[in-house]
Amino acid sequence: MKKMELSILCEKICLPAEVSRKVLAFAGGFDFSRVDGYLKEFYQYDKMAQTLSRLQEALGEDADHTRILACMLRASADAWTVYREKGIDDEIYFSTMKCYTRFINETFRMTGRHYFDREWWTVRQAGCHLFRIGELEYEIVPGENSFRISMHIPSDADLSAASVEESLRRAEQFFSAYYPETGQAEYFCHSWLLDPQLRRMLPEGSNIVGFQNRFTVDGEGEKDDGILQWLFHTKAADYEALPEDTTLQRGVKRHLLSGGCIRSTYGRLNRGSRRI
Repeated sequence: MKKMELSILCEKICLPAEVSRKVLAFAGGFDFSRVDGYLKEFYQYDKMAQTLSRLQEALGEDADHTRILACMLRASADAWTVYREKGIDDEIYFSTMKCYTRFINETFRMTGRHYFDREWWTVRQAGCHLFRIGELEYEIVPGENSFRISMHIPSDADLSAASVEESLRRAEQFFSAYYPETGQAEYFCHSWLLDPQLRRMLPEGSNIVGFQNRFTVDGEGEKDDGILQWLFHTKAADYEALPEDTTLQRGVKRHLLSGGCIRSTYGRLNRGSRRI
């Protein structure tokens, strides 16, 4: 079967030109057969983290992370064959793999550098465990005798009721068609966006409150310092300097300055929120 060329993948996901040049220059002189065994192990969910560590050790010094990015993209290009064999549409494939561009652009926004630092996450895309379907991402999480579907919210997601509903509808159809073994899977989300405290900072009709209403929340959750990166696009913990461009930013900033914290909270999707 025809394979996805690395250059085509970089082009289709609109990887920044500077990054694409570095990746392709490295790939042109690198023997991927040295690491092919590691890349194939990403398909085994319980081995992803361990395999990534072994891959990074095998790659050696990688100051600007070009080597690990090239390998992750190579694994993701190889994953196209799995999509084709299952009959999964290219629209879902490229939407899923655009995570690389999104992550690199997010880092550029914070640091002024095009830099890849999410290899710990993209093993899921490269191993065909996570798919972007519409506005949301869905990860197949295997258990001892069953599966669960973990829902993730990309930074560029539209959380309007109609867009979330469409994503859920398409996801149900996707898993029914291509991964029928997940038919009885529980859908869940673990995110700071489910923190009930946000309700006090937002109007009742906000998209975030509407998204929260789809879930039954379990427990208080744990402190999530990632809020600085996800909401304020910074890693510096200078709360006074945080921007106040949106209602949510203003509310969270006041909350942090008063000694509060935002918690990453676990919620189970209510059955009534899943329609085909």
